[in-house]
Amino acid sequence: MTWNEPGKNEKKDPWTGKPRGGDTPPDLEALLKKNLEKLASFFKKEAPGTALPPHTPPHWMFHSVWLGALLLWVLSGFFIVNAASVGVILRFGQYHSTVDPGLHWIPRFIDTANIINEQKINSYFYEAQMLTKDENIVSIAIAVQYRIGDAKDYLFKVVNPQESLQQATASALRQVIGHTNLDDVLTSGREKIRQQVNELLSSILRSYQTGLLITDVTVQPAKAPDEVKEAFDDAIKAQEDEQRIINQAQTYAMQVEPIAKGQAQRLLTDAQAYKQQAVLHAQSETAPFLALLPHYQHAPNLVKTRLYYDAMESVLSNSSKIFLDTAPGNQMIYLPLDKLSPPFSVIPATLNAPSSATSAPTVTTGDKQA
Repeated sequence: MTWNEPGKNEKKDPWTGKPRGGDTPPDLEALLKKNLEKLASFFKKEAPGTALPPHTPPHWMFHSVWLGALLLWVLSGFFIVNAASVGVILRFGQYHSTVDPGLHWIPRFIDTANIINEQKINSYFYEAQMLTKDENIVSIAIAVQYRIGDAKDYLFKVVNPQESLQQATASALRQVIGHTNLDDVLTSGREKIRQQVNELLSSILRSYQTGLLITDVTVQPAKAPDEVKEAFDDAIKAQEDEQRIINQAQTYAMQVEPIAKGQAQRLLTDAQAYKQQAVLHAQSETAPFLALLPHYQHAPNLVKTRLYYDAMESVLSNSSKIFLDTAPGNQMIYLPLDKLSPPFSVIPATLNAPSSATSAPTVTTGDKQA
């Protein structure tokens, strides 16, 4: 069954089923009022048909609205601070406290929480042409890595911490390069420049109270401006050649020095050995005389005679010899010199013996005595 049967001009209300007149829309205010009355009668358990005062909402609606608003206000005050962050609490726009990571609550519309990530590493790149200590222009670039170290200082002490960092970086780098020679900037002085810039930049940021903490500074290889690039390339090539020649010289020295040191040590060892040998030989030759010294002090003539005989024995034992007694009154002795095997010597015995010793005429040929 349709709302409006065909062939009839009568129009019915789809809600009540009653005829409605013309195209007049339903009274929404009356409909809403009727529904509210039914709802109020249900909660208050009043008799059906009890009418509410005209245009007066029920009291429970005000309580529900206030309770819901209070609940939303309480729930909106909870917030979570991540492990790498801190929360800065502002009360009526003024700094109140700093909270650690975790779950926290603030009275909304009274306090405001700003979450600051203190572990995030940011980077800043700066490049410029600068004047060195020896009045040369060099183009140098630097990369600065930093993070937030103090959230309170970062938010309230400086208007723009990043801009302050840029200005401090330019100032620190120019100061360090201005006290460094060009050769150090281009070659082996980069590490020293990095350390000096890091220390100076950190000091400047602490004095500004920016709340930023420098984690690392990287100095890029310096280069010359385009106008003097060829001259700089020649200078760098000369420095590389110098370093190459120095390395070659050091390599040659490392090869030659051990050999020279070994030869010098061998000569010293040989000299020490010869010295010890000569000393021992001299001590061995003087030892017999030192042993005879006490006897010589006791009987010098006897020791002299003994030494004389020993010396003559050692000399004459290695040659053919003839002893003649040429004392007055001795008969002439015939010597067959032509039959003697040379070499031989004729020694007057009386001329060689000491005055205290007596000698007899003796003729010695080879190893025989007559």
